[in-house]
Amino acid sequence: MWKLLDLILPARCPACGRPSDSRRHAPFCSGCWSSVTRAPEVKRCTTCGVALPSDYSFKCLSCIKESPHYRRAYVFGDYSGTLKAAINLLKFEGLRRLSVPLGALLCSLPLPPVDLILPVPLSRERLVQRGFNQSHLLGLRLSRGLSVPLEPALLIRSKDTVPQSTLSRDERLKNPRGAFSVSASARRRLPRRVVIVDDVMTTGATLNECARVLVREGVEEVHAAVLARTRTE
Repeated sequence: MWKLLDLILPARCPACGRPSDSRRHAPFCSGCWSSVTRAPEVKRCTTCGVALPSDYSFKCLSCIKESPHYRRAYVFGDYSGTLKAAINLLKFEGLRRLSVPLGALLCSLPLPPVDLILPVPLSRERLVQRGFNQSHLLGLRLSRGLSVPLEPALLIRSKDTVPQSTLSRDERLKNPRGAFSVSASARRRLPRRVVIVDDVMTTGATLNECARVLVREGVEEVHAAVLARTRTE
């Protein structure tokens, strides 16, 4: 059926406009998708994963001033180009099939051994509006790739917040405070090491608040796996 549809209505790559030539990462063509790389030449903060201006730096000023509650955020790439377009198509256009190739990118990260994978939860209102949680879909792919259980109900959003994308940097840092909690049923069986999954990281405030809650409840190690990090906070 898919082959017939491709012949009748061939998908156009949203990055370059050429016909898509692979269902594995459709609607992106192979040429544009091949540009999605980890860019090892980019020097990143060894804690939060933000791109650093100097090749001689190891940590950003924010992490030097105050260490986050997570051990390390593993970032695949910058929030730009084809990667940004693919995330936005998944997140805002409902192109759920892109969670498969995007999840494969997360699986390529050098993550440490963990006991559980936790997606960043959405508010109930946004979950109803969108119909799915993109972090849950990505976490599901990571779970299958690493053979590590996914637990979407352990970390819950206990308070609705304004979307981070609509706020200034200072507002983003304050917005997630008190927004997350650990479900009462999970407190007796908390894992020792977890990785939190999200699609885009800007200031890192959301991931840091999730990590703070988990550490407070007794989780020993919290890491983060993120598809993209903005260049500036």
